[in-house]
Amino acid sequence: MPVSKDHYYRLASNLPKERIQAASSLLQELENENSTSDFKYALQRLISGLASNHDSARIGFSMCLTELISLLSNNKDFNYTAEDFLSDLELNLNKQIKDKQKGKNLRAYLFGKIFGVQSLINSNLIKSDDEQLIIQIIDSLFEIALTKSWIREIAIVTIVKLVGKFHLESNKKIMPHILSKLDENHLLLSMDGLLVYLSIPVTEREQMSNLAKLNNHWVNDNPLSKGNIPLLKDSFLDRIVPASNEEEKKEKNSIQKGSWNPQLHYVWAPLLSELFTNEINNKNNEEPKLKKQKSKKFSNNGTSVLILTGFWPTFDTTFFSNSASPERKHSGLQILELCFKLPNFKAAFFPIIFSDNLTRSLINHVSKKDRVLHNLAQKVLSNAVETARAIPNGRVELIKALESHCILFDRLTKTRTVKDLMSNISSDNIKTDLDEWVAITDWVLNSDNELIGRVHKYDINTAKHDVQIFKFDSLLSLIRGNKKLIRNVVSPGNEELSLIFANYASKILEYFATIVYVMSASDIKETDIRIAKDRLQSILSDLMECTKGAVDWSGILLKFLTNCEKSNSLRSSIDSSDELMKTKNEAFKIWNELGVSLKSNEMEDDEMRLSKCLVMLCSTALLELYGGDVDSFGVLDDLINIYNDFKGKSGDSENIMNALVDLLLTYLTQKSGLKKRIGTNIWESIVHDVKLTQLERLFDVLTTRENKAGMEQLFNQVFDDYEEDSEEGESDNEKEEDMEEEKSDDEEEDEEDEEDDDDTNDEDDEEKDSSKAKIEEVEKSTTSALAKALNVNEKDHANESKASKENHHGNNDDDDSDSDSDNDDEDDDDNDDEYESDESMSDEQMMAIDHQLSAIFQQRQNSLQELRASSKNGNERKLEAKDARELMALCKLRVLDLLDLYVTTHSSNSNCATIVIVLLDLMDLTLDIKVGEKAHKIIKKTCKTTFKFNNIEDEIDGTFEMIDSVLNRAAKSKFSAFTHACSQVSVYLIRSIVSADPLKFEDYVKRVSDIYQKHMVTWATNSSDKSSAVIFNDLVNWINSKRANKNSTNQ
Repeated sequence: MPVSKDHYYRLASNLPKERIQAASSLLQELENENSTSDFKYALQRLISGLASNHDSARIGFSMCLTELISLLSNNKDFNYTAEDFLSDLELNLNKQIKDKQKGKNLRAYLFGKIFGVQSLINSNLIKSDDEQLIIQIIDSLFEIALTKSWIREIAIVTIVKLVGKFHLESNKKIMPHILSKLDENHLLLSMDGLLVYLSIPVTEREQMSNLAKLNNHWVNDNPLSKGNIPLLKDSFLDRIVPASNEEEKKEKNSIQKGSWNPQLHYVWAPLLSELFTNEINNKNNEEPKLKKQKSKKFSNNGTSVLILTGFWPTFDTTFFSNSASPERKHSGLQILELCFKLPNFKAAFFPIIFSDNLTRSLINHVSKKDRVLHNLAQKVLSNAVETARAIPNGRVELIKALESHCILFDRLTKTRTVKDLMSNISSDNIKTDLDEWVAITDWVLNSDNELIGRVHKYDINTAKHDVQIFKFDSLLSLIRGNKKLIRNVVSPGNEELSLIFANYASKILEYFATIVYVMSASDIKETDIRIAKDRLQSILSDLMECTKGAVDWSGILLKFLTNCEKSNSLRSSIDSSDELMKTKNEAFKIWNELGVSLKSNEMEDDEMRLSKCLVMLCSTALLELYGGDVDSFGVLDDLINIYNDFKGKSGDSENIMNALVDLLLTYLTQKSGLKKRIGTNIWESIVHDVKLTQLERLFDVLTTRENKAGMEQLFNQVFDDYEEDSEEGESDNEKEEDMEEEKSDDEEEDEEDEEDDDDTNDEDDEEKDSSKAKIEEVEKSTTSALAKALNVNEKDHANESKASKENHHGNNDDDDSDSDSDNDDEDDDDNDDEYESDESMSDEQMMAIDHQLSAIFQQRQNSLQELRASSKNGNERKLEAKDARELMALCKLRVLDLLDLYVTTHSSNSNCATIVIVLLDLMDLTLDIKVGEKAHKIIKKTCKTTFKFNNIEDEIDGTFEMIDSVLNRAAKSKFSAFTHACSQVSVYLIRSIVSADPLKFEDYVKRVSDIYQKHMVTWATNSSDKSSAVIFNDLVNWINSKRANKNSTNQ
């Protein structure tokens, strides 16, 4: 069978797989035919193909040509030699290319010859002992290299590959010949000459230079000797080094300089690799044990070799100076990227290579997307991060390198580089991960002097502030970004690692506590203190989440603060009133007693959970007390009462649970992430003991309307100016009313926007005068009521009215009036002292009118609140309504998280049925999409299981009524998701009924069918019924699956 010519076409394919297949088929057919004519045609065709300008032709043809000449070398009949190939190569290329002087033809000829020589080198025609042939090939390659500058590099690289393949680096005939050719053509001190020199072993370089009898040479005949830095810089810039005489200058001027190439020169890989090796050996030689040992391998004639530390400043100024062109910076970034790919790159090199100019250029190009080198700079930075993650101690060294040149590196570059380095520390070895986390944490905590000392561009105050912000953000990232690592470290069986982590986590907490609470940090700005407090709360929240109560982190802070309190170094002391100090001391006593009890391990599981919860609550409440939180005093009182009931067993456990749930809701209704975590921890501690009574307290939150009136109801606030009808019968129209309310606000806002500025100002003045008059009237009525209650004479009454009026006019706005209302009790005490001068009242008399006085002050507060609300414009009211909705939605989402945890741990509890019914009402009520989706998600999760009846005989009828009520809700559905949820809940209830007593399956199906039939008739005949066919289809599908399971069981 003749050799197919189609293979030659497929050798030029752009698909590597197709090229390989074509070459394999062609060679197989040639070998089978074993025809001299076919071999000659194949040689001619393949050599001619090397001159093709097709994208992948040279690759495919040279690959096949290499295998062909190897095949011919083993064919005794053909007797093909390397000299024959070189002759055929020259002959066929000359035939293929007629006019080689033209640029395009010359390029095809030169590259064809290069690829042909490479095919010869890769074949087995050349023997390492055939020095004459090798020199002939080298001379041929030099002839190509000297033709044009753009092919010089690839020709010299081919020579280096030839030397490397046959291990000729120490050959005393070939290597001097190559060096001599370089010297003759003034290329010895160029990048190409450097590449050849670096291929020679360090110990052989001097000898090879002497044998070559060079005119120009590197200092000490070693390019990486310290004296060669100026020559290296000239070679990087492609400068021609001055020749020794005029004749050489003329010859040298005739050589074309190399043009810029976006691809890196081949010399950089061996150059950087040797520099890295020199740096490593230099570090090793600095070890005490190696001080007396001088390695001959890295010294030459008593001179030291160039190491990375000595070389890099030259590189930095050459490629990244202010005057460097974008092309040179492009090459510099490519060289930097190459560093990360070399196998002997170490973490200690990061501070060296991220030098001043390089880091500045990197920041400039990464931070602005319109920069020419933005994409390359971003890629280099990403590769640096990946390399740092892969090598030991890489993360901390790269962080040091970046931050030492630019504090707040992430903010300036608008990236997450440093944050990513500090986050997601994970490998197969947990101890190694913890060591790396500790190293970064330790450096961040103690980096002040190092970072501030390296910053020269800023004044000292700016530098301190930037370092402070860097530490705040970094310490938070180290905790928040490594939650998985922290969970693994504190898991059982890692006690030693847990202690190490707890030690450094405590240092982080104490660092923030020092800034927030201790007077020694008084020189820090108030804004930084607030930021530190926010970070501290976030870190506490994350630590609580990861350790699940295993460590009392608030307690660690509390011990630190008590020690500071003993030394009177706290920033602000706690109010020393007797009542407050008594509560504080009692709380500390409880905290210590609970700590001792937990260490004894003599409690039951439920007591242990509750004790851990109380310890956490006591420590966090005391911590808030030190921070000046006014609500912490009430929390501590509640905790003291809870502990007394818990300890004395005198109180009902139901009361303890209710108190904890109330406390939980207090935390959950605050926007603080720490408060949310505390509330969640409370729930996790008591969730196993929660009953329907406690769940109903959560249901109250879910069924509260998401508006200002709902917020009033939830937070026990009074907004009489914003009251809305909240009777039970209007639940179906709540959404419409909220929409009308928003529409009314919008209309008011639009009307106000249309008014002229002058009219608005006049109206504002009138409103202010009117508001002041009304406030005076409220004060008069309040004073009159107080006078009557206290039996004050008319003169005193008049004086009091006058004082009240003067006090009012001394204030500038309504907020001052509000502050007066907050101090009503204090004002009352002052008035009582004045009245007591005329007529003293006994304790019994004061107790008798106490309720009356409280009502008077409450009425005054309500009236002032009405006035403030009525004076607000449409924008303010609309903003308040929006804030109220967002806060209510936030509270509901947090409560839903608690219910999600409950249905997970109590999936078979009958309370789950009540929960899904409440969630249906929530879906119908809520105006927030996230709340509705979260509720539906929990419904789906719950309905995948079944619940167990406590007493099926007593509860079965109520469950059927629940099914009917669910279908009634579906009939009023306003969106499809609610209809599907109703269907899921209904089937869930039916499945639970049937699973409770499978023997009564027929009876239960009949009752269910009656209920569904009634609703189907209504749905079919009443157009106002909003049910969907999915309601009835889901029931049929469930019955069908039940029937199929029953049949398979019978079989």
